[in-house]
Amino acid sequence: MKVSLIHMKVRPNLKSNLTAAGEGVRKAAGQKPAFVALPEYFSVPNNMEHFDCAESISKETYLPTIEFLKHASKEHPEVYLSGGTVLEEDNGTFYNTSTFWRNGTLLGKYRKRNPIAAELKAGVSRGNKPAVFTTELCKVGMLVCADMFDPPTIKAVVDLGAELVFLPVAAMGTHPHVKGHPLTEKLATDNGIYVVKVGNVSSNARGGRSAFITPWGIEQEVSDAVEDSVITADLDMQKLREYRKTLKK
Repeated sequence: MKVSLIHMKVRPNLKSNLTAAGEGVRKAAGQKPAFVALPEYFSVPNNMEHFDCAESISKETYLPTIEFLKHASKEHPEVYLSGGTVLEEDNGTFYNTSTFWRNGTLLGKYRKRNPIAAELKAGVSRGNKPAVFTTELCKVGMLVCADMFDPPTIKAVVDLGAELVFLPVAAMGTHPHVKGHPLTEKLATDNGIYVVKVGNVSSNARGGRSAFITPWGIEQEVSDAVEDSVITADLDMQKLREYRKTLKK
């Protein structure tokens, strides 16, 4: 089962971000994956470096980003698209929302349960529901960035049967440097899941590289090059399910 992730540079405006994301999706789709994933806040100008008002960011980016995701998904109907995240408004409340698409249809969404301090200060609220979607290939779970620091959030997704977990991440100047993937490796090993960690170029140094993480190690990760990249891994679901049986003993 092939999965592709799109590792992106941070750009100064919405249009250039969406253009780069579109090029990434097309490049990834050419490798015939079942799933393609984008990073957290991939369309937000400068990503999180000047993240100070959820309302204004949402007004600028939400509708164009959703339209982009709908169109990109429809352009590649055979692919499930994990749409990074977007700032979504719901009756005056703002959420960091991850979306899941196929053939132009929104299959579901997940609101980040653990916004970081900068998000909370800017007006982002906490989501309160886990999200796991059943596909013909596997059960897909969603987490976002700092959700990885919250055991109850992780447990909620695992308890719903997630086998493949998408983890869009973002970096900003105040994020601590992280060596390797200690949290996601533990998550994959302890729970028998594949983790697709997908972020921006800044995340190489702050927050860890984009990578495919399996219960038996790192399958693949991006380089330190300051450029957009697409990487694809062929994940063995039978091997994963055999591994999961050993966890129940």
